Amino acid sequence: MNAFPIPITAVFTGLLALMLVGISARITVLRARTKINFSDGGDQQLGRAIRVQGNFVEYVPMALGLMALMEWTGVGPWLVYLAGIALFAARVVHAVGLYSSVFPARVAGTSITWIVIAAQALVVLGRVA
Repeated sequence: MNAFPIPITAVFTGLLALMLVGISARITVLRARTKINFSDGGDQQLGRAIRVQGNFVEYVPMALGLMALMEWTGVGPWLVYLAGIALFAARVVHAVGLYSSVFPARVAGTSITWIVIAAQALVVLGRVA
């Protein structure tokens, strides 16, 4: 038994944290390039980058929290991996879709994120009920 109680969640938390750093760095680069220090200054590219980051921080913490609870309650590792892979893929697809204005990718990323969160919530509720 691993001394760390939720190692799968830890892996996906690390991957998603690195993704957040990349998303945030893009904003910093765009701010330097446009010389816009606050908000998006009307710049569409910066506005999209800010929304990618905002959407990420709105949804990912809840999804990771639910993933940790699933893992902690003893759900099969395959289910935790499935949730983690789906969440990571959804966040990549969403970011690419929003950065490039490809609406179907954005919708897919958002929808998969919502499905992952809802499914994890139901699993957690089923485990504690």
